[in-house]
Amino acid sequence: MSELIRRVNSQPNSPFSNGPSYSPLVKSSRTMLSRIAPLHPNRRTPPPPLPRPPPPKKSKKQIEMEERIEEDLSETVEGWSCMTDEERRCLRRARIDAELGYE
Repeated sequence: MSELIRRVNSQPNSPFSNGPSYSPLVKSSRTMLSRIAPLHPNRRTPPPPLPRPPPPKKSKKQIEMEERIEEDLSETVEGWSCMTDEERRCLRRARIDAELGYE
């Protein structure tokens, strides 16, 4: 499309050239250009991405296991109360993975 426009504009009697030109071909080239469909005449912005689906519900067994691990870690790890939430989360995740048999 852009090459077609460039080719039309490069002609000496192009309606978009710098100098004035009065030629019967000027009108025909304008009408030809107006007949070419614009690239996106009424393109709308795409809709925003869908929100993330909620995490799956935890079973009672999973909740009990996590509570048991939490209590065990708070008793065995020194400075558990002074740790940041991220450090606690990492330790919890490692203990849960070890219990479930993941590496």
